[in-house]
Amino acid sequence: MIRILWLIVFIYSWIIFFLFVDVSRLNKTVYGGILATVLGSAVDWAGHRLQLYQFHDNVIVWAGNSILYVAGPLFTMGTLFFQYIRLDRRLQAGNIAAFTAAYFAVELLLVSAGGASYLHWHYLASLAVDILVFTSFSYVGEIIVYERKKYGR
Repeated sequence: MIRILWLIVFIYSWIIFFLFVDVSRLNKTVYGGILATVLGSAVDWAGHRLQLYQFHDNVIVWAGNSILYVAGPLFTMGTLFFQYIRLDRRLQAGNIAAFTAAYFAVELLLVSAGGASYLHWHYLASLAVDILVFTSFSYVGEIIVYERKKYGR
């Protein structure tokens, strides 16, 4: 049953991606997906190894996680996040809040449905990490998407 959950999350992520992606900007925004995949995989691998949380019934294991999760929400949300980066700090704060809420909702769904479980972890820790990651991605994304050479330019 949980394997179906991983598949649903994967398909849902790609449906959302295809609905909102701007293909003309994909050559730059895809780096957000790549960075999210690498960073998310490293964090989840460490979380698994440190017994903070674990994933269950992975279809194909990648760094202690399901490849459907890595290639689904991690990649698609990272790419879309870079696509919606704005230089206006107020708009970007809204983007951070929206993407944090969406990513956090996926995590809550996975935990409540049994696809993952917290061992020595808490929802609030995940929320704090999500906010930190999306805020950091804002600055990295500005450099990549807007080709900013240094901060403040």
